[in-house]
Amino acid sequence: MADNRKYDSGAQKRRKRKEKEHRAKEATNKMPKLTGFFKAVSGDGAEISLSPAPQTLSYANTGTKIPPEPLTVTESVAGLASVESESVEAGSSSADGKTTVDPYSTDPAHWGEIDESVRAYWAERGPESCQNMNVGFQASERVYKHQKRHFSKSHFKRKMLNGEHIERPWLLYSPSTGAAFCFACRIFSNANTQSNFETVSVTGTASGRIDTELQKQFESECSYWTEVLRRVVSVVKFLAERGLALRGASDKFGRTDNGNYLGILELISEFDPFLKSHIEKYGNAGSGKPSYLSSQTCEEFIQLMGDRVLSEIVSEVKMAKYFSISVDPTPDVAHVDQLTFVLRYVSPEGHSQERFLKFLPIESHTGEALCASVLKVLEEMGIDIANCRGQCYDDAANMSGVYKGLQARMKELNPLVEWVPCAAHTLNLVGVNSVNCCFETADFFQFVQNLFNFCSKSTARWKVVTDGLQPNANKRIETLKSLSNTGWAAHADATQAVHINYLETAFMCTFWHSILQRFEKASAALQSVELDLCTAVDLVGSLREYIGGLRDQFDRFESQAKKLSPTVSQAYRVTGRRSKTPKTFFGESATSEVDLSAQQKFSTSVFILVVVDRLLSEINRRYIAYDNLNNTFGFLNNFSGVTVPELRNKASHLQSKYSADLEMDFVEEIVQFKDFIRDKGITSAPLLLQFIREKKRQDIFPNVDIAFRLYLTFPVTNASGERSFSKLKIVKNRLKSTMGQERLNHLALMSIESGLVRKLDFSDLVKEFAAKKIKKSGQLFKFHIRLRLKCLITLSLITERAWCYWLGQWCPNFLT
Repeated sequence: MADNRKYDSGAQKRRKRKEKEHRAKEATNKMPKLTGFFKAVSGDGAEISLSPAPQTLSYANTGTKIPPEPLTVTESVAGLASVESESVEAGSSSADGKTTVDPYSTDPAHWGEIDESVRAYWAERGPESCQNMNVGFQASERVYKHQKRHFSKSHFKRKMLNGEHIERPWLLYSPSTGAAFCFACRIFSNANTQSNFETVSVTGTASGRIDTELQKQFESECSYWTEVLRRVVSVVKFLAERGLALRGASDKFGRTDNGNYLGILELISEFDPFLKSHIEKYGNAGSGKPSYLSSQTCEEFIQLMGDRVLSEIVSEVKMAKYFSISVDPTPDVAHVDQLTFVLRYVSPEGHSQERFLKFLPIESHTGEALCASVLKVLEEMGIDIANCRGQCYDDAANMSGVYKGLQARMKELNPLVEWVPCAAHTLNLVGVNSVNCCFETADFFQFVQNLFNFCSKSTARWKVVTDGLQPNANKRIETLKSLSNTGWAAHADATQAVHINYLETAFMCTFWHSILQRFEKASAALQSVELDLCTAVDLVGSLREYIGGLRDQFDRFESQAKKLSPTVSQAYRVTGRRSKTPKTFFGESATSEVDLSAQQKFSTSVFILVVVDRLLSEINRRYIAYDNLNNTFGFLNNFSGVTVPELRNKASHLQSKYSADLEMDFVEEIVQFKDFIRDKGITSAPLLLQFIREKKRQDIFPNVDIAFRLYLTFPVTNASGERSFSKLKIVKNRLKSTMGQERLNHLALMSIESGLVRKLDFSDLVKEFAAKKIKKSGQLFKFHIRLRLKCLITLSLITERAWCYWLGQWCPNFLT
């Protein structure tokens, strides 16, 4: 029966498949490698011809020269696969047991005959890429006198007599043969050179690679854009430190409304020829032509620099281990409640640091919501709440509440988180609750405010007042000032001018001037970052003693008041008043009252019994919260005033409270430390910790170092949070009310922590940014070229050989 099949049989299909594979293999063997179409550079700089230049033919009607012998698309792809394959599995062998020759295998035994392209390949990657030190060494096993020995990983290092180890980077191991090779000798074994190691170092550099010119061009581009970006970073850094606006209504050079960023670049270009040339060439080039002076680049650097500053702060906090937190909310210009985060810790040099982290928008002010916000920020930063030792807030109920306040919820999470009331807020509340304690004081400060309001509403009245003022001790004229409802110590500024130029009851003015000046100095000292807790308590204690001593100073204040008002009546206001006789009811007997003079009545009912005693009671009541911490850590700030038995007792109490931080040896260690600093003349805790760090005595007194760090970590006030609000109003003002939260945090961080910003070096950031942009644009360009060439190959308009030839002549590293 005749075979009427119209399709090939299985035998025919297998025969055709073998013939096709045979043709593809022959085509692959005939096709020269990519490296044969261009020249390499030898160690001495001379060009080395790798293969004869191919003959050329005309392509289409364009007159373009291409290599002859066109191949099919299938053969071209097969040939390209053999050219671009770089490595095979080490130890592979052919069917007849012979070692496979693969110059790009990590096994040095497979390299076979090495040409210039292979030398350049391995010289660029170095011996560490083919040492094979982590493979098995079974192939090297040998038997010597009934003892098995094999190659060891220890051979890659040389042990010196003093115990040090020196690497042997030139040593290679072959997993297939078990033999060891010298890297330099292996790749230059058939080359005419005197020093293989020197040739390796030269070949591995840019001058020894086939893409030398492209690499030089890449480095030149990076260098150019690095210089441009250095100037951009300096301008962004300058504006961010001062909280100034960057962008304007226009983003064009040469216009007056292009903002501070472009305006400063224009100003610098007047004295910088490089920047001037760049602006003239790329300034207003438009989209599609990068200039790296646009607002987009500016915003990218704001983010990168802000992230760098934040990471530096977080790394310092983690290095310090112990920290304290301080948070405080305030509304911004867009009516969004911003919660500021401040961390306090001890620097490696032994100084107390308070760093701003970020602003977080919140919608609820409850203790639960605030606690969740704090934990969220700490989790984002990777900071462990277990290392928190202190917390400082104002006296609001949602902050300081002992049941549902933020401080109570934080203490539930970590019992070692001690709450420290803000000393500045506490001192402010002392004054607020004392100033309205009687009619006379309230009336006096109301008069001061009304006087300011009356004079400030008219320029004529203000001129009359300022012309009559006399300069103070510093030869500066103090003008009238308004009172402050939140900062009670600001009353001192308001009474300063009234005191120097008498305008009302001289006694009240003189008395309150003395008290307010002391309160203002104490409040300013309490806001210092370097101030420790015990020193703050001692400062408030000295203020309490000062106020207590004023009880017997009535005559002195009266004498000063009379000197200020020689032309005014010296009598008290109540002197001319008729005394009232109290009415006697049925069954009551008339009692004789002590008839006090006006001076005695004012002294007892106003000065002593009301004002002075009220101030003392408020200070004693509000500063009792500091007694517990002062009793626990106070001996660290007063070694000279503590005997050895007392020191052991207090140190034992501190160790038992912080048993997870201090070892049992702390008691004996601190006794030795007391003798160690006996003749050093150092008494305060901050200076003692700095002395330990400066002399590098942490290894001798490690627990003492920890105790000082715990003590100095406790915050005194949350003044740093209050200061961040001032920067918030500058960075996000009414003209920038729509600013995003992330941008706000970056700009606020660089403005608040301007001192840290100045210390940081952003040069590596500039280089990385420039290299990233150049590399990205180069990769995109390569992608388009490859895509076009592959389309031409697919349409059979150009051969694979022509593609390789053009890439080799024009840009050799496109295929790498």
